[in-house]
Amino acid sequence: MSLRPATSADLPDLLHMVASYHSHEGITPRPASALSDTLRGLLDHPDRGRIWLILHNDQPAGYLAIAFGYSIELGGREAAIDEIFVNHDHRGKGLGAKALTAFLDWAEGENLVAIHLDVAPDNDGARRLYARFGFESFMGYDLMSCLLPSGIAPEGH
Repeated sequence: MSLRPATSADLPDLLHMVASYHSHEGITPRPASALSDTLRGLLDHPDRGRIWLILHNDQPAGYLAIAFGYSIELGGREAAIDEIFVNHDHRGKGLGAKALTAFLDWAEGENLVAIHLDVAPDNDGARRLYARFGFESFMGYDLMSCLLPSGIAPEGH
C-alpha cells in the first residue's frame, strides 16, 4: 500500500470512487459536473486541502481527502478527514489502517495541531479503527452542521 497525491489526471478514477463511497454511505449523489468542480477545488488549490490515492499494487484502491482549517482553541492549523474510502474489492487487507498511518505521518511533518473526522454513530468497525489511532470524541462535543443553499451547486456550475 502507498499513498500518492492525486492530480487532475486522476479525476476519472476519483469520480468513480467518490460515487461508490457516496452510494455505500447513502449520500445523495451530486451532479457529476458539480462533483468534478468540487474535486478540482482541492486538486488545484492545495491550500484548501489534499486528496491522496490509496494504491495497492500501484493501482487505485481508494482515496483519502482532507480539508484544512484553523483553530483558535487549539492554536494552529488543523485538518479534517473529509472522506476516506477503500474500494469494496480491496477491503479487509488493512489498506485503510495503512493509509491512516501514512497520512498521520505526513500530518506530523506539516505541524498540524489536530486531525478531525466524523463517523456514523452505528459504524462500530470504523470507530474501533479510528480509536486505535487516537481519535476520540473531542471534549464530549458532537459535530453539528448547517448546510447553506450556496453549497448545493446546480448542474453545470
